[in-house]
Amino acid sequence: MIFDYVYSIVSRFVFSPLSYIISFIIIAILAVIVTAFIPVFIGWVDRKYSARIQSRYGPVYVGPFGLLQNFADLTKMLGKRFIATNIDVLAFNFTPIVVATSSFAMLLLLPLGAPGLEFISIPYSLLFVYTLLAISPLLLLVAGWGENNKYALIGGFRGAAQIISYELALIIVLSSVALLSGSYSIPAIVAGQSSIWYGLYLPVTLLIFIISGLAIIEREPFDVPEASQELQAGWKVEYSGIRYGFFLIGDYVRVTVIAMLVTYLFLGGWLGPVLPGVLWFIIKAAIVLMIILTPRWIFGRPRIDQLIKFGWNWLLPLAILNLILVELFVVL
Repeated sequence: MIFDYVYSIVSRFVFSPLSYIISFIIIAILAVIVTAFIPVFIGWVDRKYSARIQSRYGPVYVGPFGLLQNFADLTKMLGKRFIATNIDVLAFNFTPIVVATSSFAMLLLLPLGAPGLEFISIPYSLLFVYTLLAISPLLLLVAGWGENNKYALIGGFRGAAQIISYELALIIVLSSVALLSGSYSIPAIVAGQSSIWYGLYLPVTLLIFIISGLAIIEREPFDVPEASQELQAGWKVEYSGIRYGFFLIGDYVRVTVIAMLVTYLFLGGWLGPVLPGVLWFIIKAAIVLMIILTPRWIFGRPRIDQLIKFGWNWLLPLAILNLILVELFVVL
């Protein structure tokens, strides 16, 4: 764990308990730098990639290759202070902070490309990450209610219904992988793929996980709760400025988390020949990330009833059947 490494250095020069405080401050600063850079960079990749698909250039002016465009946009958001009237002040202001904080917390629990490179190491870290993903329906309902807007409230209900429809399939898939590896620990799951990746002989499981993950984070084409043609941006309609920026950053963090989880659970994580493990992880996660970003510009948005029926009638039974087959494989 990164904290243990920092503490081992600080404790040589500072006596306890002050060494714990200094180590915690250093870790907090490092975590803010790393977790803030990732969504900004992923946002730039998303904009450039979508521009290429649409035969555009994308960001080009702010910084080399437009790399600083998202920083400029975030700075612009700080100057926007429009707040709707008749809102629930606590729910309206509290929800964006919780969304961003819970998203960053998932990154703190995941190894950054190698065992021991997580900021916080806890047992069953995979279940804690799922728990942070699973609170999304409540946050969407609170945000939609707090804005005192009928479009926002409808978007909140849509989002909660969509996420509930797909998070059951996601947890069943996680259980299938944990059953196969015998642990909910990410390093143990990666170690179980030393001979063959789980994604190679569980391709259906991999597909279920990607579809469920996209639906839970409301990534296009599963952005029904935010459908601009119907709901004017859905449950985010009254948000602007830094509050909307928190939601935007949280979205890109969750996209990154899904790409990292796919890499760990199905593609062998940091395992690979010749190259260092961190480099292997970056290559695999980058490929998965591009695959996740692609459907936004290829597929149309389904209706909310079609989306929910697909989750309950097809994806969930398929996930249960997959779990039964994995259990039979482990037992026999």
